[in-house]
Amino acid sequence: MEDAKIIALFWERNEQAVKETDTAYGGKLFGLSNRILHNREDAEESVSD
Repeated sequence: MEDAKIIALFWERNEQAVKETDTAYGGKLFGLSNRILHNREDAEESVSD
């Protein structure tokens, strides 16, 4: 989904926005967090937050 559509979902307060954000960026955010924290559990928690 395009970023503009995800942002529109957030403005609508639609919970689908969180799922779409995770689909679009979850892997990248986890990879970045894991490289910084060097701990899988902490990286997962960081992305979840």
